[in-house]
Amino acid sequence: MRAGWSKLGLRGRLALSIAAIVTGAFAIVFVAVRAEMAHESRVIEREEARGPGGPSSSEREAGEGAAASPIAEAQSDAEKALVVAGGAALAAALLAGYLLAARTASPLRRFAATAAKVDAGDLSPRLEASPGSATELRVLAEAFNGMLDRLDSAFARQRQFVSDASHELRSPLTAIRGQLEVLARCEAPSAVEVRRVEAIAMTEMGRVERLVEDLLALAQLDEGVGLSLRRVPAGPFLRGLAEAPPDGTELGEMAGGSIEVDPDLIAQVVRNLLANARRHAGPNGRVVLSSEGNGNDLVISVEDNGPGIPAAERERVFDRFHRSEPARDRASGGSGLGLAIARSIVELHGGRIWIEGSPIGGARVSFALPRGGNRERSLT
Repeated sequence: MRAGWSKLGLRGRLALSIAAIVTGAFAIVFVAVRAEMAHESRVIEREEARGPGGPSSSEREAGEGAAASPIAEAQSDAEKALVVAGGAALAAALLAGYLLAARTASPLRRFAATAAKVDAGDLSPRLEASPGSATELRVLAEAFNGMLDRLDSAFARQRQFVSDASHELRSPLTAIRGQLEVLARCEAPSAVEVRRVEAIAMTEMGRVERLVEDLLALAQLDEGVGLSLRRVPAGPFLRGLAEAPPDGTELGEMAGGSIEVDPDLIAQVVRNLLANARRHAGPNGRVVLSSEGNGNDLVISVEDNGPGIPAAERERVFDRFHRSEPARDRASGGSGLGLAIARSIVELHGGRIWIEGSPIGGARVSFALPRGGNRERSLT
């Protein structure tokens, strides 16, 4: 029986369930009505026996069969009527249950067909719920479509990321291969030529190493790397980063107090921002590191007097491999991942990062960190 029930679809299950409910209700009503009719029959007989001028006992016994006949017939007719009405109600219940189940199951069958297409790798289909659909179906369709939109967007970003990473790796490898082929064509290359090719190859290999390190860092951050939180004094911590080579970073106003952070990761953010500011400011430009308190947050800023970043580009520069000036950034050794890594680290600490214009003429990159650390962090 269980095997047969498990093979039934939603329409069959609903139809049988409604029929069972109607049958049970009819059986209860039938038994109750029949019992009530039997009780009324007995009451009538007693009243007739007690009434004045009623027949004698011998007459009652002689006419008992004839007297009971009309009541029995009425009871039988009522039972037949109930059976006919019950059968009609059961047939109507089966039909109504099947139609209701078919109407209910129809959108679910469409949803299942759409889910099968998605499972096959096609993320373009979407669930369509008519305005007259039940609220639960509309909520299910909206949630499912939202999930598909996020998956489609995530896969698109992944494809773009793989394409960009392949392009970034292909460029230095092509340059190295070209130089080696030029060197191989020389039967007796001079020491100067060997050193020239070596310098170019080492430069390009350095780019590859930095790119691979950045990709590994992003992969770890995407996996939700645990934070090794420590409370550090904000001022001395930032001054130490500014004084590290290469020199040339100016110190602005420094807020006091301490912050609870992962020092290695936050140091990586500050170093990325300082290196990026130095590239844009040029060898004779200014780079300023400062911090200030903002309620429960500490806001750390790095600014330069370079060309700045247009307002339309300020959010996009945090995208992976995004470059506002591709040729110059690639030549200077930038991978286009520094700001993406910085944003991931800051958000992992429960903070935020943004870009605005700098009073000294270029761009200011600022990020805010909760002084008490990220309340929703995962600890190592």
